[in-house]
Amino acid sequence: MVTGAARGIGARIAVELALSGAHVTALDARDPAETVAEITEAGGTAAGLWVDVTDRAAVAAAMATAGPRLDALVTCAAIYGSTASLASLPESEVDDVLGVNVKGTLWCIDGALPFLRGHDSRVVCIGSVAGKVGGVLAGPHYVASKGAVHAIVKWLAKTEAANGVLANAVAPGVVDTEMVRGKGYSADYNPLGRLARPEEIARVAAFLASPAASYVTGAVVDVNGGYAMG
Repeated sequence: MVTGAARGIGARIAVELALSGAHVTALDARDPAETVAEITEAGGTAAGLWVDVTDRAAVAAAMATAGPRLDALVTCAAIYGSTASLASLPESEVDDVLGVNVKGTLWCIDGALPFLRGHDSRVVCIGSVAGKVGGVLAGPHYVASKGAVHAIVKWLAKTEAANGVLANAVAPGVVDTEMVRGKGYSADYNPLGRLARPEEIARVAAFLASPAASYVTGAVVDVNGGYAMG
């Protein structure tokens, strides 16, 4: 299961997993048909579901389609919001960002856990360098939401290890996606002198979702081009 899979990082993760042999269900509040078509045209298998991750009941129903067994959940659905100062942030926008990025992550994990437990399974959440260093240009609500995602992963890794569930996060730097275009990010903000490509994040997420990451849990893996180290 990959959320936020209609475009950007989520779409690349869905494709990467499918080409590694997984049957992927692509979830998004937008139509994920383009991602599904790309996977099937490349010889993979995939299904698509329209799901708003803030709708707890709808998420639970979507996760149940994987039953009785789900090998990996990747939570990528997120919104960025504005880069306004805290004083000028509308409360409704704060609610929207926290609703998708934090509640949405929790509801997806909650819905998936019955199908993840009892075998060697993975949860991979897409966080952000913003949640580790206080942002690059992001607003305080986005920064807070991604810090929360990192904390959720650590909680999940501790509470579900005995049930065979390994949980990790990927913390990307700025990625060249529709979500951040026009937000003022310069290509020279980090030592590599460019923004990340979505597939560069996808490869790390796919590793963490794979059998190769059998002794990795509770980690937040930096993929930021050297912007933040250590």
